[in-house]
Amino acid sequence: MSCMSDKTGKLITDDGSRLDGRRADEIRPMKIEIGVLSRADGSCYLEWGRNKVLVGVFGPREAHPRRMQRADTAVIRYKYNMASFSVEDRARPGPSRRSIEISKVSREAFEPVIMAELFPKTAIDIFVEVLQADAGTRTAAINASSIALADAGIPMKGLITSCAFGKVDGQIVLDLNKEEDNSGEADFPVAMTQDGEITLLQMDGHLTSEEIKKGLELVRKGCKEILEIQQAVLRRKFETPIEEPAKETSMEEISDIENKVVEAEVSMGYASEAKVVEEIHEEVKFFEEDILVKIAEEETVTEDIQEFEELKNKIEEPESLVEEKTLKEIIVAEIEEKADLKASLEINPKITEFEELELIEEEYFSSDAEKMTFESEEFAEDKTPLYEQSINEEVTSEKTFESKNELEFKDKSRKKVHAEEAVKVEEKYEKENSKGPWRVVKDPSESGSKGDKDE
Repeated sequence: MSCMSDKTGKLITDDGSRLDGRRADEIRPMKIEIGVLSRADGSCYLEWGRNKVLVGVFGPREAHPRRMQRADTAVIRYKYNMASFSVEDRARPGPSRRSIEISKVSREAFEPVIMAELFPKTAIDIFVEVLQADAGTRTAAINASSIALADAGIPMKGLITSCAFGKVDGQIVLDLNKEEDNSGEADFPVAMTQDGEITLLQMDGHLTSEEIKKGLELVRKGCKEILEIQQAVLRRKFETPIEEPAKETSMEEISDIENKVVEAEVSMGYASEAKVVEEIHEEVKFFEEDILVKIAEEETVTEDIQEFEELKNKIEEPESLVEEKTLKEIIVAEIEEKADLKASLEINPKITEFEELELIEEEYFSSDAEKMTFESEEFAEDKTPLYEQSINEEVTSEKTFESKNELEFKDKSRKKVHAEEAVKVEEKYEKENSKGPWRVVKDPSESGSKGDKDE
């Protein structure tokens, strides 16, 4: 202790800074890497100051030898070892009293949090190898082992964090380095759960109760910082990464990406889907062509129907006229023509036979033949003569036929005449008219054109 007292005042400067520039309540910088061993179930590499620790976890696996198995829980085995090159003076290889003691206290620090009852008759092995030592190796190993257990998927109630405080130059400081550990007055390593429950407590040196209380407050502060580092490391591995916002790309990059995507799609084997799409397009095309053909056929059919209806109407018009033109209608038409002829004769003084025709007509309508009826419609149609006379082509063309309504009205006012009386009247009428400048024919087709004069 005399040597330590001689160096007092050199470990902490007047302004309260330590030799490495830290303050009394600061921990050394820590670096953690997870999953560094491929053959281990869980692994961790930790750098804390100048300490370098590698941890591997194996299990749960069957415990050997079997006499070590426990029927109700798993066996936790913790092995702490310092490499012979980890210190300045070469360490003796193999286990030592110090390594055995550190392995025991570290194992006991994890037993409260590991849910070993879930894996009976098994063993969970934790191997710690100190590659480089710089004071506080047991606390560094506990922090690394906690991360390795989580990486292996071992069920735990929470993470374990560990840190140490000590007394240097009469002051309580946190996380001692090698110089402070060798020349300090006390060393007090502590491990606790994330809820603040202490699982490891050791002391080397002399401390008062007040100094211990003050040191525990610093340890809690340091363990909280270490827990945040551990959680951040585990979160980076097991949580889904948050997608970063896409960077702005130029038009050339976009076109290159699109070309690559198209090439990739072609090479990914979508031939079957493309074939199905082509077949669908062909079916749609065939369906459209069929519809167009049907529409064209329907249009031609409708046009033919319209033409047929027009022709039918044209045919039915003369047929209806022929059917409706009976003898009485023809006679009435001739009477009307004669009335017009009378007016034309007054204009043309050469025509003198009109008066004689008028007398014959009056005798015809005044006779008793009005009371007689036709014996049969066939006889009337066969024996009905057609009278057509014309003086002038202009007069006859305008007054050839009257409207259907007028003929029907006049037809009702007159009775039918007997066929024999009609024949007599016709003969008499021919005799009278043969003397004049006109001639009468029975069939209009024999006369050529109506109203031709005898030459």
